[in-house]
Amino acid sequence: MLNERETILALEEAMRGNVRFWERQGYDEREAFIKAIEEVEEMTTDPSSPCGEKLDVATKAKFIEYRKLDLGL
Repeated sequence: MLNERETILALEEAMRGNVRFWERQGYDEREAFIKAIEEVEEMTTDPSSPCGEKLDVATKAKFIEYRKLDLGL
């Protein structure tokens, strides 16, 4: 399982990629962030890891909570 720092780095990388993807699909920035958060909520492993190491669940929950607060959700 990834530690707190590794989990945050993995989630930030995934968020960046997801936001870029949804913006290219025609979503505005806010909508793209919402879609990216929804995708991150479904993740249980690091998508960039060839072994699919598990994310730290508590850190992931905090990460999502703060991103939602940033958007006013």
